[in-house]
Amino acid sequence: MTARTITTALLFAAALASGAVLAQQPAASRTVAKLTGVQGNVLVSQADSMAAAANEQALLPGVRVITTAGGKATVAYSNGCNVTLGENRRYTVRQQDACSAAAAPPLGKASGFAILAGTNVGNVGESVITGDLGVSPGKAVSGFPPGKVSVGAIHAGDETATEAQKDATKAYENLVGQRCDTKLTGQDLGGLTLTPGVYCFSPARLTGELILDAEGDLNAVWVFQATSLTTADKSIVKVINGGGRCNIYWQIAGAATLGKESEFSGTIISLGGIDAGEKAQGVGRALSRNGAVTLNAGAIDRVACLVPLGFWTPATTAAVGVAGAVAVGAGIVEINRGPKSPN
Repeated sequence: MTARTITTALLFAAALASGAVLAQQPAASRTVAKLTGVQGNVLVSQADSMAAAANEQALLPGVRVITTAGGKATVAYSNGCNVTLGENRRYTVRQQDACSAAAAPPLGKASGFAILAGTNVGNVGESVITGDLGVSPGKAVSGFPPGKVSVGAIHAGDETATEAQKDATKAYENLVGQRCDTKLTGQDLGGLTLTPGVYCFSPARLTGELILDAEGDLNAVWVFQATSLTTADKSIVKVINGGGRCNIYWQIAGAATLGKESEFSGTIISLGGIDAGEKAQGVGRALSRNGAVTLNAGAIDRVACLVPLGFWTPATTAAVGVAGAVAVGAGIVEINRGPKSPN
């Protein structure tokens, strides 16, 4: 046996020994996360089966965590990223650098707008808009009055609206890029209680009441990604346990339709139009990149995002809007229609 052959054999043996040592290492040395805050019925995958979870349980990439009715847990990654799972959730543990929690997108100059449309804004009845109202690249705004814009101005095709649309586009792309934690396609949002996270649908529907549980986190964020959004009449989006209504973001690839007398929460950023039914009310923003925004004796209130949780009701929205209109000049608002045509 030559020296070269002996060397090769020794290297091969060393590699085998190294592999054997690696295989014998405890799972904890290869884990990327652990399970904390386990309550109720929580299951963790093991081989081809599921077993009851335990607090501080080590988690490997690819492990599945399932919570059933009444169950909850947090997947705490060692790099500091935490994913909280409420009841009826399915989550697959990722590599540390792939962990992502829902995050508010940068709205930039779009943040001051309660309504922003691509083609036109139309209104019927005495709607109250609290915040700026804009349209770009279109310029058409109709129905104001009798609609009122308070704590803001109307920007019809001017530079302010144009810049806001650019930032709304960036925010939309940011939301598209966030990794979906839970797929709810085929499920009605009505009757669900969801903890912070990124949820995706095709399409999204809401009948009844959706409860968003912040679990005491004042900075909790929810991101909803959907091909379209439709809410039934008198549907409600409600936030409990410390969360903010304006920390909810709806990224809609198509159109959004809010039912009659619905009470909506969050910022909608859609590619298509946004149609708010009669007396539909929302705390947040209705931002359409390419379509129209239409209202019917309703209210969209961006400023109410700043009101502490528990102080806002639909009646408060109307009161804030009317008071704001008086404060800026008895309901008279400046209308900026952009540069005049050359002729």
